[in-house]
This record gives sequence, C-alpha cells and structure tokens, in this order.
Amino acid sequence: MRMRRWLDPWLLRQSKRRSRQGLYEFLEREYSAIPRQADVLSIGAGGEVNDLLLNVAKRNGFKVTTFDIDVARGPDIVGDICSYDFGGRQFDVVVISEVLEHLTEPSLGLKTIHGILKDDGKLVLSTPFILPLHDRPNDYFRFTRYGLELLLQDFRNVRVQERNSYFEAIDVLWVRLLIENGSSAKLASYFIIPFIFYIKRPLTVLLSKLVQTDAMTTGYVVTAVK
Repeated sequence: MRMRRWLDPWLLRQSKRRSRQGLYEFLEREYSAIPRQADVLSIGAGGEVNDLLLNVAKRNGFKVTTFDIDVARGPDIVGDICSYDFGGRQFDVVVISEVLEHLTEPSLGLKTIHGILKDDGKLVLSTPFILPLHDRPNDYFRFTRYGLELLLQDFRNVRVQERNSYFEAIDVLWVRLLIENGSSAKLASYFIIPFIFYIKRPLTVLLSKLVQTDAMTTGYVVTAVK
C-alpha cells in the first residue's frame, strides 16, 4: 500500500508526460511570443496549461483573463464560450488548449472566439485526435486536421501540426490505461508504462524516423490569425 502511494503519482506523471508530448513545447513557444501588455483570454481555467500561461505572463508582462463553464475552477469569467456575450470586449490572443473537444457546439465556440479577437489577433489551440475518453461524460468530439481547417475557415494563416508521431500515439494508448477505472487496467499499467518508457522507446523513435506518415497522432496544435 505504501509503495502504491508512491508508485501511482509517479506513473501518472509519466503517463501525462508521454500523452502530452509535443503540447507543452508548443505552448511554451507560443506563450513566450505573446507581446508585453497584450490582453489574453484563456478558455478553460486551471490545470498545467493555465499554470504555464500564468507563469509566462508574470515573467513577460501580459494580462491573462481566465474563462470556464465550471465555477469550481475559479475562472475570472464563468460562462459557455458557445453562447457567452462579451459585450464588445476583444482580446489580442485567445488560448483554447485541450478544451475544444468538450464544447457542445465547437463551431459556435470558434465563431465566438473569432468575434472577440482584435484584427490580427492570434488564436492558440490544441485538441486531441487519437486519445481515450477523458473528463467523462463531457468529452464529445475528436477532430482531424481537415476538420480543424474547416472549422477555422474564417481565420487566416491557419497552421495545423501533429504533436507526435503515429508510433508515439500507439504508445500513448497503452500508458493511458492508468487513468481507466478498474483494477485490471491499473495493474496492467504498472508493467506497461515502464516497458513503454525504458524498453520500447528506442524502437518507437526509430520507427518514427523511418516511417513518415501523418495518418495518426494523439492530437494537433494550431495557430491562426483573425
């Protein structure tokens, strides 16, 4: 029991590290490029994504307003981005990271975002593609590269990138067993996660270099301009 209290948090950190590979590097780069005194809206309060944004904001001197549908997350503004009226307020940057799949009407959410961005304002977005269900039951959609481009057709300079490779996505599906309900899934993860990280990893890296395909990834990172 004492070992599990140490092992479970460690395995969870390793699982998240692998499943969000490519995400935090992207966010750090985009956050660091936000100009001083910019007005930023972050949709989806709380979590490591917002912690990173707030840390960069403090360091670089821009303002962050947090927005969330859940009052328990302590956002500056409580509301549904699919229907919220900002009363004409606009922002230099809008961040919506790992949230789009939880919107009941993603197209309306992005329409709201387009409306609250200033001219030449920037959208920073990330969303899963091949990733197990999470935050049930409020996990509604998965988006392809082409679906994202379609949803963002009112924006310009749309750039959609895979955040990891085909073979890395396969590994993620294994390590995400840790957060599944059921003792058998968790028990399997005790063996699978160390195997994926320390034994299979060199093969995954090699295959990712040898087989170049965009057919599968855990998710996409996106930038676009109004």
